[in-house]
Amino acid sequence: MNSREICPGVWHFEEDYRVYCTLLQGRDRAILWDTGQGKRDLAAYVAQRVSTPCLVLNSHGHSDHIGGNFRFPVVRVHRLDWPLLEAQARMTGQGCAIAPLEVGEVFDLGGITGEVVSLAGHTRGSVGLLLEKEGLLLAGDGLNPTLLLLGWEAAPVRELRQTLEAAEKLPFDRYLSSHSPGPLGKKQVGLHLRHLDHLRVEPPSHPGPYGPRVCRSLYREAGGRSVILFDRGLVEEGCLP
Repeated sequence: MNSREICPGVWHFEEDYRVYCTLLQGRDRAILWDTGQGKRDLAAYVAQRVSTPCLVLNSHGHSDHIGGNFRFPVVRVHRLDWPLLEAQARMTGQGCAIAPLEVGEVFDLGGITGEVVSLAGHTRGSVGLLLEKEGLLLAGDGLNPTLLLLGWEAAPVRELRQTLEAAEKLPFDRYLSSHSPGPLGKKQVGLHLRHLDHLRVEPPSHPGPYGPRVCRSLYREAGGRSVILFDRGLVEEGCLP
């Protein structure tokens, strides 16, 4: 697996094509952040590299982030995304024990400390892990340059705005996305936030299984852009042109 050390004790690696997980290693404990599509045996991968107890945390409940959960005895995820894990287990016949992951929870790994923060939007239970000392946020899909708010599991746009406003105030300079090989700059958070003031309705080129309710909006500024694909039902009446 392609692996990149982002900073001491933090490795970002490609579990499947353009699907990334992150491994944190402190003196006393480790964290595996997401388990990818489930195509690689991450339990064996972690066992070869980690000599301490390792917690397994999911950033959110979509299948490309929880696919390898079944290889671990217990995985922690925000309660609002438990239905997604339960649906995955029914569909694949491969499940695991689930434990709650709470916003505000702090994990001291020994030299590395992470705090769980809410990134609700992409899903209602999306969370990030803030590594304040490193100035780094593990963001899952919560801050991707192209944001998806699709399906019953997504939060409304007003909640996404609250998430972005809160994220701008967090002490980090860069973040890791689950679909990018390296860190992205915090400026993307502000781009997304300003985009919400200019949200437009355009049909996407590939709406996928969500049909005609899907809208695409593009916002550009010098040096960057934000794309949001969203279900029209997630926008309050009167908020779209």
